[in-house]
Amino acid sequence: MRRDSDIGSLAISDSQAVRYYEEDEESKIDIRPAFFRDVDRIVHSKAYARYIDKTQVFFGINNANITHRSLHVILVARIARQIGRILKFNTDLIEAIALSHDVGHSPFGHLG
Repeated sequence: MRRDSDIGSLAISDSQAVRYYEEDEESKIDIRPAFFRDVDRIVHSKAYARYIDKTQVFFGINNANITHRSLHVILVARIARQIGRILKFNTDLIEAIALSHDVGHSPFGHLG
C-alpha cells in the first residue's frame, strides 16, 4: 500500500484530504487511504453507473468503432494514473478526478 512518504513534495497527501462531512467511526479506522475511498464512492455511485450506455459523442448508433463514455473514463483514469506515478503525485486522487471528470455532462458531452 502506498504511503504519504512515497509521493513527491508537490503532491497532495491523504492526510490533507478535506471532508465536508463528519466521518463516522468506521471510516476513521478504515485502512484504505482517503482518496482511495473516494474512488470507491465514485465507482459505486448512480452517476457513474449511468456512464454504461452513453456514447462519447453519438447516440442511438450500434457501431463497434464508437466508444462508450465508460470506456473513455476508464482510459482517461489509466493514463492519468501513469502520468501521476511518473510525477510522484497521489495516484488515488488523480484516479478519483479522472473517473468523475464526465459526471454531470449533458447528453451530448462537452457541446451539449
